[in-house]
Amino acid sequence: MRWWSTTPHETREKTAEWLESMIAAAPETSDDFVIEAQGRVIGKAGFWRLPEIGYILHPDYWGRGLATEALTAVIDHVMATRDIATVTADVDPANAASIRLLTRLGFQQTGAATRTWLVGGVWMDSLYFGLDRDRWKSFKTP
Repeated sequence: MRWWSTTPHETREKTAEWLESMIAAAPETSDDFVIEAQGRVIGKAGFWRLPEIGYILHPDYWGRGLATEALTAVIDHVMATRDIATVTADVDPANAASIRLLTRLGFQQTGAATRTWLVGGVWMDSLYFGLDRDRWKSFKTP
């Protein structure tokens, strides 16, 4: 959870509480999905607060294309079901893997800010990215 907006959960109960709040979020403002592998929750992908995309994947599953697959599915879903012109993302500038993933999916950097998240007593910075419908369609069309 190095790049997440909170420190790692200290208990399973805290993680269960987090999952329950994600599931219970109002559908008008949220559209999140859990990622499962072999009957085990290994992450999440979706829109914790529309139109901002968020994702997290257990490190044991990195490098397998699962994040690309999950983000493609949730972007397709939100573009098909919501009247949203642009999907956005907020990424720590040091999170090179996430920046590469977003760029591969067609996101473009739209801005930057310092000291945007206080996580475990440490200020983190942000890079902002956006992906509009037309660009998404052009990336999806071979």
